[in-house]
Amino acid sequence: MVIKNVLKGIAVGLAVLVTVILFLYLNRSDPYGPLPGKRLQGEEVTGRIDDWSFAAQYRTATNEVRPSNPYSVYTSFVLHDEVLYISSGLGPESRWVQFLMEDPNMRIRLGGKLYKVRGTLVEDPMLIDAIHKTREQKNPRLAERTPQQRALNLYFRIDSR
Repeated sequence: MVIKNVLKGIAVGLAVLVTVILFLYLNRSDPYGPLPGKRLQGEEVTGRIDDWSFAAQYRTATNEVRPSNPYSVYTSFVLHDEVLYISSGLGPESRWVQFLMEDPNMRIRLGGKLYKVRGTLVEDPMLIDAIHKTREQKNPRLAERTPQQRALNLYFRIDSR
């Protein structure tokens, strides 16, 4: 009888835990580690940004793609020739990349501020190589990647809209 009551208590506890986790998951805005988020919160900047050099003080960006049903993730970025680029280390397999390819309109959050931007896939091999080199100078560990790993990286140019 005691074991039966203990098992019932454990079952109830697990049910409550699962319910709380599900509630938190469904009502999140920011991504949580590898879990994507939804519509990002923050102060919306309305002016056009032509100089992204201020972004150098941040380590990552939070990107919100698919405006019709927001999907947000953390990504790395690089400043190259005063232009902001975000990257996908998983290439076209990343879900957010697929959404961005369907609709280039997105929002990016840097330091708590949200910017309306457009992400354009970089296809010029010379520019891609230059961006790789800029990233590798900033993070020498990236230079250890194999050519196959390096080829997976996609870059998107970020422009204000």
